[in-house]
Amino acid sequence: MADVRPYPGAPRWVKVSGIVIGALVLLLAIIVFTGVGGGDHGPGRHASPGEAGGHGGGTRGGLPMLLGVLVLGGVALNWGWLVNRALPRLGRSSIVRRWPLWRRTARVPMTMTSGLRKFVLAAHVTSSVGTLGAVTVFLALAVVGLTSQDAQMVRAVYIANGLIAWYIILPLILAALLIGVVQSLSTPWGLFRHYWVLAKLLLTIVTIYVLLNQMDGISYIAGVAAETTLSSADLRGLRNSLWNHAGGGLVVLLVLVGLSIYKPRGMTRYGWRKQHEQREASH
Repeated sequence: MADVRPYPGAPRWVKVSGIVIGALVLLLAIIVFTGVGGGDHGPGRHASPGEAGGHGGGTRGGLPMLLGVLVLGGVALNWGWLVNRALPRLGRSSIVRRWPLWRRTARVPMTMTSGLRKFVLAAHVTSSVGTLGAVTVFLALAVVGLTSQDAQMVRAVYIANGLIAWYIILPLILAALLIGVVQSLSTPWGLFRHYWVLAKLLLTIVTIYVLLNQMDGISYIAGVAAETTLSSADLRGLRNSLWNHAGGGLVVLLVLVGLSIYKPRGMTRYGWRKQHEQREASH
């Protein structure tokens, strides 16, 4: 049997991403535990007390949940380093070796016909590009809502943004996630074999989480705009929050596009092991 080359470890871009994620986790932890930035984060924080009642209030539990997602993302992106340095015996754990589906499922990849694979790819590209376009339109309308002096224009903008968020952005990004998972599992890229695929998965999950956390505020301001005329000072904090989050979401979606195009090198420890097993099986 040929000698197994040692796992080369995580590539530099993954390590840098881990440092960035760690910094974000630290920053959010400071916000959560010290109350910097005004306490609760959410629609209730940006509206006046009389306006905030009954539409969902703050989301004190939201930031700890996001912290958990970021921590899991950092662990997943740097799993090879953790195994080498912090968890050297995990690969030889009896729990892993005795897990009934560990070896059986790993050796049975999903397969697709050429026609079905092309259809899934087209659906994934369509949903991803559609999400990018919808978020761009949402951002443009949110900026118009803040800068326009036409009251009717402002009302129309926020009503339209509510519809775009619920009926275009949310369905498309959920479809992109589900189709992307199916596509990854049915191709040699896999879902956990390459760092760029894993990074896309984690970024998409975080984006969906932030979007769901903002849907309450989007619906609230759309409802207010439908019932009354908004002055330049009304719900100013919430209106600023809409374009800030939309701008951040647009940046993340562009990063996802870049990952899909450039496919930066780097295999996870799991992917490295599976590649070696396939090479042994082919001999």
